[in-house]
Amino acid sequence: MTGASQAAPVAAGAPVAAGAPVAAGAARPDERMFQYCPVWCAECGAVVQVAKFSVQHTSVQWDATAVRRCAEFTRRAAAGEQTALIERCEAMRASIESAVREGQLRVAPP
Repeated sequence: MTGASQAAPVAAGAPVAAGAPVAAGAARPDERMFQYCPVWCAECGAVVQVAKFSVQHTSVQWDATAVRRCAEFTRRAAAGEQTALIERCEAMRASIESAVREGQLRVAPP
């Protein structure tokens, strides 16, 4: 990618040349080009990094600041839940879906 304002793609592994042999039983690295993008929660303003791999597959990276700021995580932690075991925040999920609809977050090509 070019341009000073764009972040470099973040991939799960180094690209493999087309036709390169892969050892038997070895997992192939993820060759998709994707980029994590910030998404702000419309409810509490927490910011997470998000990558969309398909309509169904979304990777959300929470940092400690976002977890502390998240209204749902705060409420559930106060009720005794461990934030590491909370699967999702519904308000953030809605904010991510809105970002996709508005074209602010793209689905990575296969």
